[in-house]
Amino acid sequence: MLENDHDLDGWSPQGPVTELSPASSWELLNSASFGRLGVSVDNQPKIFPVNYHADGSAIIFRTAAGTKLHDLIANRSVVFEVDSRSAQGAWSVIAEGNAEVIDDSDEITAAERLPLPEWVPVQTYVFVRIIPTHLHGRRFLRHVEVSRHESPVAEQNEQNGPAL
Repeated sequence: MLENDHDLDGWSPQGPVTELSPASSWELLNSASFGRLGVSVDNQPKIFPVNYHADGSAIIFRTAAGTKLHDLIANRSVVFEVDSRSAQGAWSVIAEGNAEVIDDSDEITAAERLPLPEWVPVQTYVFVRIIPTHLHGRRFLRHVEVSRHESPVAEQNEQNGPAL
C-alpha cells in the first residue's frame, strides 16, 4: 500500500504504468500466440488458455466440442488477455468483445491455414473469432528500486564511528 509520494520514488518518469494506444495494443496482440479466454456462464467465471492468431482486427482460435465451446454459445460476451514479461518490464492487453463461431466455408479454409498449434489432437475443430469492442493495453516498466534503508556499510560506520 502506498503511504505517500515517496513510495513511488524510483519509478520511471512517466509513472509505473503506461497506457498503450489501440495500434500498439494490436501490435502486441499480433506478436504473441498464447492467451487466455475469459467467459461467464450462470454467473460463474471461467478462464481457458488458448493458442490464437490476431490480424489487427480480430482474434481467432480453434477449439473442439466441449466446455469452452458450450460456454461460448451460452454467452458470447468474452474477455481475452495476453501478456508477457521480461527483465525490462511487462505488458498486458485485454480485449473485450463477442465471440462467434466461424461457419463460412471460405473463412474456415482461411483459418485452417493460420499458424495455430494443436494442443490436443481431435478430428473436428471449430474456429472462433472475437472482434474486440474494447481494447486496453498497458506497459509496465521495471524500475531500479530506491533503497529505503541505510546500507549495511553506513550502519556499521554509525556503530564504529567515523573511519580514520
